[in-house]
Amino acid sequence: MVKRLLTIACLAIATCGLQAQTLQVNPASKLHNTSVRRAPARAASLDGTTAFGYGTTTGWEGLGVNATGVVFDVAIYVPTSSAFKDATINGINIPVLDTGMKNVSAWIRSDINGSNLATAKAAGPYKENDYFTVAFDEPLPVPEQGFYAGYTFTCSIPYPIAMGTTFADYGMLLQFDGSGWSDYSDQFPASPLQVLLSGISLPDYSLDLNYVGESIQVPNSAYEFYVEAMSSSAKEIKNIDLEVTIDGKSEMQHIVLPAVVESGINQPTTFLLTGTSPASVGRFDADIVVKKINGEEYTGESKATGVLKNVSRMAQRRTVVEEFTGTGCGYCPRGWAGMEYMKEKYPDTFIGIAFHKYNNTDPMYYANYPGLGLSGAPGCVIDRKVEADPYYGLNEDVYGIETAFQQYNSIPVEVDAKVSAQWNEEETAAVINANVEFLVATNPVSLVYVLTADSLTGAASSWKQSNYYSSYSSSEPGISDFCTGGKYGKSSVTLVFNDVVIGSSYNTQLVNKGASIGSDQIETGAVCSASYTILMPTKASLKAAVKKHLVYANVLVVDATTGEILNAARTKVTSAGGEDAIDIVRDSQPATTLRYNVAGQAIATPQRGLNIVRTSDGRVRKLMVK
Repeated sequence: MVKRLLTIACLAIATCGLQAQTLQVNPASKLHNTSVRRAPARAASLDGTTAFGYGTTTGWEGLGVNATGVVFDVAIYVPTSSAFKDATINGINIPVLDTGMKNVSAWIRSDINGSNLATAKAAGPYKENDYFTVAFDEPLPVPEQGFYAGYTFTCSIPYPIAMGTTFADYGMLLQFDGSGWSDYSDQFPASPLQVLLSGISLPDYSLDLNYVGESIQVPNSAYEFYVEAMSSSAKEIKNIDLEVTIDGKSEMQHIVLPAVVESGINQPTTFLLTGTSPASVGRFDADIVVKKINGEEYTGESKATGVLKNVSRMAQRRTVVEEFTGTGCGYCPRGWAGMEYMKEKYPDTFIGIAFHKYNNTDPMYYANYPGLGLSGAPGCVIDRKVEADPYYGLNEDVYGIETAFQQYNSIPVEVDAKVSAQWNEEETAAVINANVEFLVATNPVSLVYVLTADSLTGAASSWKQSNYYSSYSSSEPGISDFCTGGKYGKSSVTLVFNDVVIGSSYNTQLVNKGASIGSDQIETGAVCSASYTILMPTKASLKAAVKKHLVYANVLVVDATTGEILNAARTKVTSAGGEDAIDIVRDSQPATTLRYNVAGQAIATPQRGLNIVRTSDGRVRKLMVK
């Protein structure tokens, strides 16, 4: 399951008639300014119709490109459903934030780029924070293969598009000035747009188990599955009975739902399924079938399968948070604050990786790193499982990234990972060695190697971080430092950057060249080793800023099937002589090398025993040659 985030993001959009506009949430609302809190909306409807939609009808926020006169198209996709078999579409409820919007029309399409199956214009007057109902002249039979419902308008305010607080697949489809449709459902909550339907026919109970997670534990211990379900029932649902079959053994479980599921179309619910795992190490399917709803025999068919993994032992998880950022991103100071907080508080289990890819004028810009689906900055991915905000996390809380981190860092691991790294003799590259122990048989994996550096900064203007927060006020820790009166309260500030990507095993085509470990090498208890060499950066401005004693090697063990990070490890890159090597950096000029034996005599080549290496930039290293 992929969770999604609501943040202020810098998102470059190429639009017709607009030059590199930025799609974002109204900044004032995201600073929790009480003056912009919105009153609850109420849903209007046509007589005898049922309103269907994904977005919440309260707590709307504004989305836009901070410009007026823009023509927006907003839509949702409604998939086919047995409940729609004999239904008709009578109209649309348009959520209103922009009371001065013009040229408003509602429409239905089978193809998002196709012609309208039904359309109607709206003339207002419009009431803010309320729905405006648009009725079609004739009811339209619901298309068998699903349909798109949307509205078009020209905006008169900078952030005119209403969005709710819940996410849904295909719940926020947008285009700007006819530039082409994009799906923003992973970046922003669903539109509160509602389709007005009549002739809906619902059975007493219809419940689909849409998602069952996985559980990792040792044998004979408690397992826990997170289950998502969707109801399209004429009656509310309070409890269900499930048959759970694991390793050939079946048991009945009675689940009291955490909240009553209301009657209606596509009503969601989630619950936890618990039990005891089998006595042996291995991977097991958990087959789950709905048998009763509210104590009545369920005549429909609803089943799903979860994956249960019994590992040989518990090992430490180190959770990777990969952040998309850049000096040109005005909201990225928020990400900097969140990542610094996490680095300091969780030095042993938090692995931060900041890839500067927002603007190529950034001295830390690194092109050879995948975007990981993050189109807005600042944004981050946790273990390549979930998108989040590097400050607010998943739930818009102050330092909510900590809660999200704790949630994923508490998941037991399938593999243990260790890493060591040394500079080559010239210190132009880091040689990284990884060891991976499989605690249970897994999917094939690949090893991603990343070189990061701490304490990067510079005096040149290109190093300065853009800061949009300088014109706001906030009491939120970390963010307040960048607001009016804060120690970084200027529109452009000098920062010290940590966990910055300076090299990786990705090539220019973003293909990972690290080792792959196939299923023929993977079994419980197997240990696989691999190494990879990463060259140091050669760009002058970055090279001058890198301090070799603050460079770290990271190894990410990635499930080659799901793309998720199973575990990771980090270590400081050391000199070839080991921990006792001396590494004093005098300047950044090109260095020449002289070698001496323990008697202080110059030698041309390395000799057995202790060697002393001096370079013209002032560095001294002790190397033990065997």
